Amino acid sequence: MLYDSYEAQDVGYACAALSVVILASRALISRWRREPVDLSFLFVVLSILVIIGRIIANNFYLKFGTANDVLHDPHYSDHHDTSHLKTGSILVLLARVLLTAGLWLQICLLLLFYSRITSGINWADRLTKAAWITVILTFVAIVLATFLECRPISLYWQIDPDPGYCVRAYIQLLIQGISNILIDLLLLFIAYPLICLRRRSLSEYISLYSLFALGTFCIVITIIRLVLIFNENSSQTTRSLWASVQMFVSCFVANAPTIYGSLRVARRKRSGQRSTPGYGNGEPLSRPSRLERESWLKMDEEIALTTTPTGVRYNPTPPIAAVISDNDNTLQASQSRL
Repeated sequence: MLYDSYEAQDVGYACAALSVVILASRALISRWRREPVDLSFLFVVLSILVIIGRIIANNFYLKFGTANDVLHDPHYSDHHDTSHLKTGSILVLLARVLLTAGLWLQICLLLLFYSRITSGINWADRLTKAAWITVILTFVAIVLATFLECRPISLYWQIDPDPGYCVRAYIQLLIQGISNILIDLLLLFIAYPLICLRRRSLSEYISLYSLFALGTFCIVITIIRLVLIFNENSSQTTRSLWASVQMFVSCFVANAPTIYGSLRVARRKRSGQRSTPGYGNGEPLSRPSRLERESWLKMDEEIALTTTPTGVRYNPTPPIAAVISDNDNTLQASQSRL
């Protein structure tokens, strides 16, 4: 199915708006809870700027058209402005870099989330380091492929003679898609220790497995995007539309757990404050502990791995999990400090 530029624009605006709302919500909740400005917060702000920049570039290149549209889309009008096509083709390259930056920033947010809740587990730490290296190397590889697939770069906006298949940017698309899938799989492996948590309630299990379902959903969306783009001969409208969808899905997957956890802790903390003398409405929340900031799946209350694989060493001062003693009194004292 070929999409027209208006459909791609509408989907782009909708997905960009939803993505910005998700990211802005996370940033505002963080400020409301008086959390310190850390790397995650900076990644969120940068993601908002990247998404806004990409949707602006999308608006213009879908309006101006690209050389790839003229060369390979039989429905594209024969009447085109060469200067506009050049501008549109250049903006496509910029939009591809911004898309990669946006997707990889969401990966970084997830990687920070997973690495904190699995800190101290040797093999998870090694996977985390490998994932960070993979994120950096793949980002550089995608950016290089974006600008170097056609050499010289002027082939991207050349009409006559036909510049060939390089303008369809299949290599760039495959590197981006395969890298995205590989990193998503690494993230799922890093999060695997959560399955080893001690027996929990049904609602906690639903939350736990939804985390893995979201990661799997990201992989599915990436595969669908690759298949459809190849089926449509790399039509730019198809690329733009599904890139917007993938950006929104990535934003949701990367930020929903943290937003949910923050709101749940804030609600519980408010309930606790209302039960104490002198509580007043509108009083700002006190600065949360690092344990509370990473709350999800009730991880702010307790994390206990019931089985310890051979050779696994735990960090004596984990940044996320409360140090749980076998003694029930120690566990209750730890929970009472939240």
